Amino acid sequence: MAKLRGLLGLTKRNMLVYFNNKGAIFFSMLTPIIILALYLLFLKNTFLSSLEGAAAGLGNLISDGDMDQFVNGLLLTGIISTALLTIPYNALEIIVKDREDKVDLDMISTPVKRWEIILSYFLAAVTTAFLQTMIVLSCGIGILAANGSMYLVATDLIKLVGVILLGTVSSTAIFMFIMMFFKNMGTCSAFMGILSAVSGFVIGAYIPLSEFNKNIQNVCNLVPATGISILIRNYLSGGILRHMDESIGGVDNGAFMDAMREVFSFNTYAFGKSWTLNQSCTYIIIVTVLFGLAVRIIYPKVYNKR
Repeated sequence: MAKLRGLLGLTKRNMLVYFNNKGAIFFSMLTPIIILALYLLFLKNTFLSSLEGAAAGLGNLISDGDMDQFVNGLLLTGIISTALLTIPYNALEIIVKDREDKVDLDMISTPVKRWEIILSYFLAAVTTAFLQTMIVLSCGIGILAANGSMYLVATDLIKLVGVILLGTVSSTAIFMFIMMFFKNMGTCSAFMGILSAVSGFVIGAYIPLSEFNKNIQNVCNLVPATGISILIRNYLSGGILRHMDESIGGVDNGAFMDAMREVFSFNTYAFGKSWTLNQSCTYIIIVTVLFGLAVRIIYPKVYNKR
């Protein structure tokens, strides 16, 4: 019980350090904010043009409101997906900060084992990222609901929560592994700048992955965060897409829905093969477990090593 109290105490301390750092919270949401700004400026019109092009020849079977809601769902997917990258990363920066400020020397002098210290960082990052992303999801769905129906069902919402939890665990495990190689906050901040710049492209928030050549698509689709984005896109925008397909009434033999799923990357395509959602989920879990094991084995050995 004492060990549990020590673990929970360190986890609480790490969470408080993050939430008391308003700058870290702001920068963790900077990329999602940029996506929102770009969406309002021109991305929405770009996505709507692609959507209208695919709907050409279908007359008035698909309403403008449904098209607008579908594109809004793509926006929310991009915001959530990038948040699942930037929030865990910023929450884990405390590892490097503690090392730089020699706080780790104080921790290592306590009866708490090294693996418990590392686990407290992991649990704090997962918890803070999950809570913060759930707030973003709730606000986003609330705004979309006020604008019209997304045709979400209870199972979609449950799956969304599950995917967000998987996304936080996956990103945290991968970034904890990366943090082993950072010795100071300068390097950590530089990597954060790179992450903020490229994450929107890798997950398809700025431009659908279908716009890139096959080699780039293969690389992007092997990144777990891209798979998380695809899962979110399916569960968040799948309902409105199915509704639009039902509105068409089968006159196109499902061509519109197939085109939408291909253009806006509703499936993972890697090396000429299409993965089902279950296969994508399994791949993400396998990668997460591998990185988690690497952290569990390596981190206790290098923690506090000078």
